[in-house]
Formats: sequence, C-alpha cells, structure tokens
Amino acid sequence: MHTVSSAVGALVTAWALVSGCDANAGIGGTPAVDRDALQTDIAARLAKAGEQPQSVTCRENLVGEVGKTTRCEVVMSPTNSFQPVITVTGVDGSAINYEMSPAVSKEQLEKAVSRLVADAARVQVASVSCQSGLEGKVGATAHCDVDAGGVKLRRTVEVNTVEGLMMNFDVVPVLTKEEVASSLLDEFERQLGRRPDSAQCAGSLEGTAGNTVDCTVVTGSDTASFTLTVTTVSGGSINYSYAPRP
Repeated sequence: MHTVSSAVGALVTAWALVSGCDANAGIGGTPAVDRDALQTDIAARLAKAGEQPQSVTCRENLVGEVGKTTRCEVVMSPTNSFQPVITVTGVDGSAINYEMSPAVSKEQLEKAVSRLVADAARVQVASVSCQSGLEGKVGATAHCDVDAGGVKLRRTVEVNTVEGLMMNFDVVPVLTKEEVASSLLDEFERQLGRRPDSAQCAGSLEGTAGNTVDCTVVTGSDTASFTLTVTTVSGGSINYSYAPRP
C-alpha cells in the first residue's frame, strides 16, 4: 500500500435560504430592478434568515426579461463570501419575480479551498489556483492546484448538497497521471532497491475510495502492467494498493 500526503475537506456554509421575488419600476420602457434596490433586498433577506452580510455589491441592474441574470458579491466575513446568480423567472408589468442560486467566483473558491485545506491538514497553504468558479448545483465540479506543506496536488471540488443559498462541497485530492507514475516508480524503488526505467499511467487518480487507474512499468526489456486502487482517503492521506493486471 502506498500513501500520498494530501488533504480532504468539506465546506458547510452559513449562507441563508432565500427564494427571491421583488418588483421595481421600469427603465427605458423595460422593467428592471435597480442594482441598489437589489442589494438592499438581498441584504434584507439574509438578515431575515439570521445572517448579516458585511456587504452586498451588485454589478448591474436586473433587466426584467425571463431568463436574464446578474450576479452580486456578498461578503459574510473576510473568509466567507459568495456570488449568487439572480435569474428572472417572471415579469408582470413592473413586477419582476426572480430566484437566487448559490455560486462562488474563481477567486472566492481559491480562498475557500485554501482555508479548507489548511484546516483539514493543519499545514500552511502557499498557493491555490482554480481553473474556474463553482455553481451551486449538485454534482458540479471545479479543479484547483494546491501547494500545501511542500506538497503540490490537484484537487477536485464537488458540490454534494444545495439548499437555497447554502452549498456544501468536498475538496478531494487528485494525483495527475505524471504524479501517479512517479509515485509508483518511487514505491518500486523502495521495495526492490532498484528504480524501473519508466512508468506510464492511463490517467489521473482521484482520491475517492475504489477509484482505479492502470499503469505500465518498464524495466529494461521487461514490461508489466498494474492496476492502482484507492483504498482510503483520511487523515490527510491518499492510500492506494496496486496489483498486476491479468
């Protein structure tokens, strides 16, 4: 069994549950919710749900056309902010109905992942770089590269529950196929006292129990294939076993 140092975390936010319905006068013949009114409404809804935001900043007015969207920056604390997506669901004269769904921007996700990894692994996080933000939809994913405690690993962030503006997600470590190959070579060298010439793996290995990846190891003229299987992910480590492929 081989162990790779990593970290796993879950974020349980304190974001409030809201449903969104408001009205405002028209602008230029098309009804719209003024961004100032939108900010006030979001803050009031959060306060009513027992959460007091430090600030709410909307980029633009919400145009009263079904399907139109806008985003607002909501800061709950220096380490907890989000960017709900506000979508128009209906228009009746100057009355605009809208709903809100949770989301975090790329920068907000990077801060959240940094905090989660630091708390879970109790190590200093040097940097986090995510490829995108994350929408509050069950099963939605984003990928982040994390440098923590001197170890650089790819993480997959996956949303597992959503309730109103509350989203819950896991941060799962991932070894790239190059990292898997390198770790397998290290393991053979420790066990056999000799490092094979090369190893190639079919893909990355995500730190979820039961996940597998196939790798081929070359030593001189000999070639052997193995299947690596994640056994456990706990205590800040990915544990995997490997066995020859038939």
